[in-house]
Amino acid sequence: MNRSISKSYLYVNALSELGMRMDLIAMGALILLATGGSALWLSGLLLAGVLGGLLSSLVSGIVADRYERRKIMIISDLLRAGLIAVLIFFPEPWLILLVRFSIGMCSSFFEVSFRAELPEIYGKENMLNINAFVSRLSSIAMVIGFLGGGFLYELLGYKAVFTFDALSFLLSFFFLLRVKWPTRSRASRSQTARLSLRQDVRDVVGYLKLHPVLFTVFFVYVVDTFGSASHNLGIPLLAEGVGAERQALFYGLFWSLWGAGNVISSILIPRLPILRKSLVYTYFLATIGMSLGFILFLSSTSVPWILFFAFVTGVFDAVSVTTYHTLMQQSDNEIRGRIFGVSGFLNRSGFAIGFLVAPHVLEAFTLPIMVTIFHGSIILALLLALGNLRLKANRGSVSL
Repeated sequence: MNRSISKSYLYVNALSELGMRMDLIAMGALILLATGGSALWLSGLLLAGVLGGLLSSLVSGIVADRYERRKIMIISDLLRAGLIAVLIFFPEPWLILLVRFSIGMCSSFFEVSFRAELPEIYGKENMLNINAFVSRLSSIAMVIGFLGGGFLYELLGYKAVFTFDALSFLLSFFFLLRVKWPTRSRASRSQTARLSLRQDVRDVVGYLKLHPVLFTVFFVYVVDTFGSASHNLGIPLLAEGVGAERQALFYGLFWSLWGAGNVISSILIPRLPILRKSLVYTYFLATIGMSLGFILFLSSTSVPWILFFAFVTGVFDAVSVTTYHTLMQQSDNEIRGRIFGVSGFLNRSGFAIGFLVAPHVLEAFTLPIMVTIFHGSIILALLLALGNLRLKANRGSVSL
């Protein structure tokens, strides 16, 4: 696949992400409407997608290293289009959760293959710029998706939102059918008849132990996802508290300002050489800024302040996500899919635990305190990990 076509696909993929953001708005609004504003049902909706990805993430990494990743992406797109189309005709709360679970499984296969294949298309040396570009498109899709999802839901209803999302997956499906790109042969291709999950996890752990910086970043990200469950649950509740009658609109608006911060950040990342000096430090400091931002975001009661902190948080979050993926993509191609797969499994485990715990913490405390507890744990883990890496760097055992 030549460079112009490959870049075109990044736009197509962003359109699919736009559709997913829109359907999350519609699903959340339908769940709250059908259950009388239940935080448990809303948490269940968010948890369903995480659990689907959790169950498939380890296998998706193995499959991504042993089969053609492009074909995995094609199948995932077709399945997601069919699943979301079901809700056009049967928008029952239990079925919404089931579809969300199934889409989470398919999305795990797609995302692992997509992220693992990017260095093969563009080269490892270009990954910071490419990840920033992908982040920019994703953020633009988020801004348009959350705003568009809220408006489209209010104007035309949930059917229009779900139809758009299904069509976006079909567009990606047909695009991938028509294009190909060179792929490197992988030694594990000869072992496609048998998926040895235990051995593959051991391979990942063994590889990361030889790369202590990656090992530290890898597991710190698990704590990050645990804490992130608090704001994923908290933002729709904050939107309902600001204006219950227009919850979907405020929900989309808050996420859109966060996405706008992502866009600005993704434009600046390739243009700031200081961020390249140490991707590890950049990741840690940006993640601390992101957690502090979410604490202020969800502790505010005034809409202008909420929008301001949402934007600032988005700026830090884009840097954190971009540097994390860039660090993971420096791994060898033969094991990169499994690294993303195991990473996805642990990250979704953190989300799942967070979504299970967050509603109970919310019952005992206020929303701002709940978010502070969760994101405070991220900041603490980051400071401890950074201190540990600094000690190893002083001893000469790692290079930062």
